[in-house]
Amino acid sequence: MSAERTARTMSEGGIPARRVVCVGIGPGDPRYVTLAVRDVVAEADVVSGFATAVAVVRDWMTGTALPMSYRDQEEVLAQVAEEARAGRRCVVCLYGDLNVSAGELLERVRRHCGEVDLLPGISSVQVALARAGIALEQTLFVTLHARGEVEGRRRELAEAIAAGARHVVALPTPYDFMPRDVAAYLLTRGADPARAVTVYQRLTLPDESALHTTVRQLAEDVTAFSDLSILVFPLPSRPPRDEGAMHGA
Repeated sequence: MSAERTARTMSEGGIPARRVVCVGIGPGDPRYVTLAVRDVVAEADVVSGFATAVAVVRDWMTGTALPMSYRDQEEVLAQVAEEARAGRRCVVCLYGDLNVSAGELLERVRRHCGEVDLLPGISSVQVALARAGIALEQTLFVTLHARGEVEGRRRELAEAIAAGARHVVALPTPYDFMPRDVAAYLLTRGADPARAVTVYQRLTLPDESALHTTVRQLAEDVTAFSDLSILVFPLPSRPPRDEGAMHGA
């Protein structure tokens, strides 16, 4: 068996002693938390993760909450590792699905806690695809939601938009490279100014919204977009579905 057990094996056997379980808690609406994740959270002695993620599963918690922020995440994860070594059952919550744009945080958890078990959740990318009515197998996903050098990913995004072979879904870099910046960059790389793009914000939450626009219009948009934004570039032959009545856009 691999060093990191499958979600099925892990969920059937409960939380293993002295190991940390990383779980995906969905895009924000507690109704999108899977039953398997709820059960593991309910069993845990310690539940950690960024404060906003821990808040999503608080109703199922019976153990101690150990929320973290960007500033203290190293210290908190070191404490989680210490708790696990002491035999306490520990869970770390990650937004969305831990296999989608969560690699940096997972590596940070592994650095402190060693081998971990993984229990996936529902990604906001899946929700965006459903809202747009497009299929994953026809879509290229590019995440810019990362620290450090992302220029290679930006070029990959621009090349995919220019090629026009598939739908494209992109996660911007919170605060540093937001939807307007993405659109402006694409224009400098030769993107069609009239290419359709939809910006979904805060998917599944009460104030969810969808902005259907073009690359040029987005580059000129002064809206203060949420850090929970996703850009969907449908193929030119397939305009986005009109969901203004559903989502207030």
